[in-house]
Amino acid sequence: MRASVLNLFTANALALARAIGSQTAAAWRSGCLWRKNVSAEPLRLLLADDEPLALRRIKLALQEIPDVEVVGAASDGEQAISAMKNLRPDVVLLDIRMPLANGFEVANAVEDAGGPEVIFVSAFDSYAVQAFEHSAVDYLLKPVEFERLASALGLARERRAAKDAGRRAEELAAVLDALKKEAEEREGPRYEKEFWIRDRGRFLRVPVADVERIEAERDYVRICWEGRTLLHRETMSHLEEKLDPNVMLRVHRSAFVNWKRLKAVRRDVNGRLMAVLESGDEVPVSRAYAQRVLAEMKTRA
Repeated sequence: MRASVLNLFTANALALARAIGSQTAAAWRSGCLWRKNVSAEPLRLLLADDEPLALRRIKLALQEIPDVEVVGAASDGEQAISAMKNLRPDVVLLDIRMPLANGFEVANAVEDAGGPEVIFVSAFDSYAVQAFEHSAVDYLLKPVEFERLASALGLARERRAAKDAGRRAEELAAVLDALKKEAEEREGPRYEKEFWIRDRGRFLRVPVADVERIEAERDYVRICWEGRTLLHRETMSHLEEKLDPNVMLRVHRSAFVNWKRLKAVRRDVNGRLMAVLESGDEVPVSRAYAQRVLAEMKTRA
């Protein structure tokens, strides 16, 4: 029973991969993806296969695909691991049955070699499930069809670009943090005027004055402004030190509200104090902060 289920899953995985490949290949042939992007850096490839004929066929096919460069070839697993570490390719095309170390053992070394994308190439479809468990970009059956190879490399390029964008975002965050610390050291302690919040590979600038409320959510805080919400890696206690209490008032151990967005304070049917905001949302005011909130409201009245 387990074998039949595994075979069915393998067949479905391969069918899906072929379907995606045929659609992408059609786009390539129509010119959408086939046009050579002169500004793109070549995708650096390492080939690993113990069959010389298979290597020659792959190399011939790659000559017809723009923006790719074969930087090395290996005929066994140990050579492949060594080449990955020395050549730092973008993509590795891996056979599975190789001497000294099989394709999966080579794939396990990928992370230590700088994280190239992996495309498995095999004459056997029985390894498909295991291949995708190793986060493979694709699984190609020998003899490799040109369209499937072109499709797999297109997917590898997209995945590589996404990783590069993520790294650049992290580098930008580090630069921003360093600049912020440098400014603080020059000017002394000051309150935060804005948040830089990561959102899908980019950073959004959100002025503190525009924030309606901030709510705790485990190891993050939820920043709410102009009808939007985003999670931000920060703690409430740290925020209390960084935020101007004349702008953001803490009303609960898990919430801040913006004074300018505070419309009223009322008690609900259970007698709990609630901060009513301009948006109509209400935030509980805990007993620990109630006296301070009411006193501040009298002062500002």
